[in-house]
Amino acid sequence: MIDFKEFLADSPFKKEIKQLIAISNLAFKNWETYWTDFIPSYTSREILKSFNNLNDLSYLVYGGYENADRAKIACFRKSLGKTDEDLKKVCPTAGIDIRGNFLFDNASQSDFRNFIKDYFVKEDHIGDIWTHGDRGAQGIIEKTDLKSTPDNKYFLRDVEVEVKIIPLDELKIPIKRIEKYISTVEASTRLDAIASAGFRLSRSKISERIKEGLLRVNGLKVYKTTFLTKVGDLIQLENKGLLEILSIEKTKRERWKIKLMKK
Repeated sequence: MIDFKEFLADSPFKKEIKQLIAISNLAFKNWETYWTDFIPSYTSREILKSFNNLNDLSYLVYGGYENADRAKIACFRKSLGKTDEDLKKVCPTAGIDIRGNFLFDNASQSDFRNFIKDYFVKEDHIGDIWTHGDRGAQGIIEKTDLKSTPDNKYFLRDVEVEVKIIPLDELKIPIKRIEKYISTVEASTRLDAIASAGFRLSRSKISERIKEGLLRVNGLKVYKTTFLTKVGDLIQLENKGLLEILSIEKTKRERWKIKLMKK
């Protein structure tokens, strides 16, 4: 067994690292590929900075499609010679399609995620979820958790929905985001102010998402709207991308001129 204790020291991602340690030892011992649960992609890449120095093991971050906000980490022996494409083909994931008429009862991404968690799989086994206007939502879930193909009728609030498990290649994947710079002037550097400007959502909607634990700063959930951000912080909102704070300057009128990069 490989001793990874030093990777846990002072890390804010102890739960994720422990899981990665477990599959690393299994991959080293059994010469097979193992996968973690779904983890925010930023967190995955941060914790892999240390693991990628190992001589015998290789890792891949993949969430069912390129640039997914939530992804699994695959671990395998380097000598097996597996390519990224080989691993993506056997990633233990499936697509989930939820269809219903939400024209008069709008449902959010969080509503669909909670619905999936209540009926099908636990939270750590849910990848990205994205909505399709008033027609429903699609997403990616852990394949091994499925006890049967759920093609019956269910209810999300008062809306009857049809749920199907489908192959990943039948999903309508969100359009890839293009990096762009955003400049804004705010009264403070509070998380709700910066996220509202960067993600182009109202302060009230951003506040709701923060209180629900849907925003992460540098990979960690933040529940306080008053959290003060700083240069270099990375703010993530699922399916809305990632904001990097490039600069913060105080103006003559005691406000804050902030430059962001949205990825």
